[in-house]
Amino acid sequence: EGNEKHVPIVKKLKSKVKVKVGAKKHPMEENHYIEFIEILVNGKSYKQFLKPNDKPIAEFKLVVNEGDSLIARCYCNLHGVWKSL
Repeated sequence: EGNEKHVPIVKKLKSKVKVKVGAKKHPMEENHYIEFIEILVNGKSYKQFLKPNDKPIAEFKLVVNEGDSLIARCYCNLHGVWKSL
């Protein structure tokens, strides 16, 4: 339950990786928001911190090649850590 608003959705572009939290927009209110979005690529971590009223989206300027290991995670202050499928 809650997958539609919490599971990170990853989009690999030419020179960046874009991560959006949830298929349905996650709230970004003072008492309920995504604190950070993180990607793990081949054992390295890249993290974008967010605050209330930000959009639950992060862009990371890096190239991810075919075969690279890529996992996205986010942290909701009420519902904990969620990771991409």
